[in-house]
Amino acid sequence: MNALVVFACAYGLLFAQEEIVSPRVSEAPKIDGSADELWREVPALEIAVRRSLPPDKGKATQAILKSVHTDTHLYFLVRWKDETKDDASHKPWVWSAEKNAYVEGPEREDMFALAFERSGEFDPDMLSGKEAVWDVWQWKASRTNPQGYAMDRTHRYTREKPAGKAKSYKDRGGKQIWIARPEDVGDTVEEKQSAPKARGEASVPQYLPGTPTGSAADVRAKGTWADGWWTLELERKLNTGHDDDTKFDLSRTFKMAVSAHDRTGDMDKASEVLTLRFRGE
Repeated sequence: MNALVVFACAYGLLFAQEEIVSPRVSEAPKIDGSADELWREVPALEIAVRRSLPPDKGKATQAILKSVHTDTHLYFLVRWKDETKDDASHKPWVWSAEKNAYVEGPEREDMFALAFERSGEFDPDMLSGKEAVWDVWQWKASRTNPQGYAMDRTHRYTREKPAGKAKSYKDRGGKQIWIARPEDVGDTVEEKQSAPKARGEASVPQYLPGTPTGSAADVRAKGTWADGWWTLELERKLNTGHDDDTKFDLSRTFKMAVSAHDRTGDMDKASEVLTLRFRGE
């Protein structure tokens, strides 16, 4: 269930949508994980991302979102409260003398994700039962940040079993819903390796850096941590030309949601539905 409720809507209720205004700028921000001068005059949306399930139901994390766009690209600046910086090797293989084999270690990375409507009715509760397709940008402190990208993937919610890898769950009404979460087309930003058969180093990475290509390389991202806050910048073309991405039309608004994860064990701390609106200058 932890991997499922990434975007569970807090308390299972939908409130008035909060708005992120994205003004047009002539100069693009540098994607380096710093809130430089360009961002200072941009309107900010401050929200609370909350847990919707026990334990600590209702526990909130403060997050601040900003956005700008050029004629060709969309940018986000995100800051969220996180007392600890967790960007070491994620789920490393650790040698167990007791089992005489490598086992998965306890280390977990911090993570942040943005989800955008693509088709169907957008609802950040992944168990709402509403059939829809999302575009999801998943930044990971250990697995994607060093390469300067976010993982670009699709979330697909269907009543009928889709082609490819998918899992079946019960929605809020007790009916079956299928959820598929494929990565976008191209080489992946992260590569997974099996545990070594023979003993070597005490700890061996389970994930290795990859070089994304094609649609998998659409979202550039860089995060930095200081004084109990992550600062993350993201960049993507408004229209990538790829069928597995949301095409951002400057003349309309888009529904979206965000989620913040401390050591990726806190998988259901997410926002309500947010509205992205573009503003020309």
